[in-house]
Amino acid sequence: MKIGVIFEGNLSSGGGFQQALNTVLLFSEKKTNDREFVFFTTNHENLKDLGQKGIEAHFFRINRLQRWIIRARRHIRLNRLCEKLGLRNAFDRVFESHDIDILYFASATGLALLTERYNYIYTVWDLCHRDHPEFPEVRGSREFEAREEMLKQALPKATAVLADSSLGKENLVRRYNLDPERVRVLPFSPATSTDISEEDYQQGKINIRQKYGVSNPYIYYPAQFWPHKNHIYILKALQYLNDNDGPEISAVFSGSPGDSYEHVREQVDALGLAKQVHFIGFAPNEEIPYLYRQSIALVMPTWFGPTNLPPLEAFRLGVPVLYPDLAGLRDQVGDAALLMDLQDPSSLANHLTRLITEDNLTDTLRKKGKLRFKELDGQDRRKVIEEIFIDFAVKLNCWK
Repeated sequence: MKIGVIFEGNLSSGGGFQQALNTVLLFSEKKTNDREFVFFTTNHENLKDLGQKGIEAHFFRINRLQRWIIRARRHIRLNRLCEKLGLRNAFDRVFESHDIDILYFASATGLALLTERYNYIYTVWDLCHRDHPEFPEVRGSREFEAREEMLKQALPKATAVLADSSLGKENLVRRYNLDPERVRVLPFSPATSTDISEEDYQQGKINIRQKYGVSNPYIYYPAQFWPHKNHIYILKALQYLNDNDGPEISAVFSGSPGDSYEHVREQVDALGLAKQVHFIGFAPNEEIPYLYRQSIALVMPTWFGPTNLPPLEAFRLGVPVLYPDLAGLRDQVGDAALLMDLQDPSSLANHLTRLITEDNLTDTLRKKGKLRFKELDGQDRRKVIEEIFIDFAVKLNCWK
């Protein structure tokens, strides 16, 4: 059986890219005599990034005219006429030339709507447009409608759907009326750049505070600047500390500019935090472990979940985690993090004060984080995918 793994996005897209990359690496590590993985990408830049990981990928592109023709072929009579005339679907032709048996979409994508003949495995990391439809990034430009149309068409035909967590699975089944047996849980795994030995860490030593001119102990938040990432909450907590004679703490924000970037910058100036808040842009992979380990804590006040990558990365690296007290998100971290009330910035401020003033709190959180990471990392992600392939192979025998 040959599995076509389709990889979209790019490195600067953040956590979604990293999770898709982790899944691709999971496939590339598995060598069997009866199963072969063939990798494809719609982003030419990914060829180099994947190549550095030892993965040879094929680039393909479906242009606008081809997409229009494929959409027109959804009319049943027209489709049958095209079949009689031997006119093949342009998207499917990409995989026919490689003798692919089933497609695996490593992230939620509208590409699944283009195939006519291929079974596929579909990935849904979150349903945040349904959880929090107030945010402009899932509401503006009819983004909500676009996501709903994509999911309502792609999910029912999927051989299997991968969710990030048990809550994610429950939401998929409930909201899209899916068969529970077809929805499997594939937990998140941290970026490979955070898997660094102590020896390598010391050899590549980067002084973050010196490099970026950070004068105070700092908290770290790796996130693109979207409204749901809630950078504003951190600013208000820093203001609260300043107004109440709390410890002077800085914040380092890494991530590509998004819709809320200018708003966050304006609020930094309005609150008088220019000397405390540092925008360092998209951080290279080799710098990530140093940004984490030299920080007081990972602070991630996001509204979106139910799971995210940074807490796992912080746990692995022995860094305290401050995380939202929201359904699903608090389940990801268990008792290994300090939970924040996103309605009250003083909640974060009080946690930060404790980290600075309580002697054993940081060490306690580090130990709990290491244990929590061991629990989460012990899940057999490959087994989840293997079971899907085994089930499909039995059916495949009926026609191939």
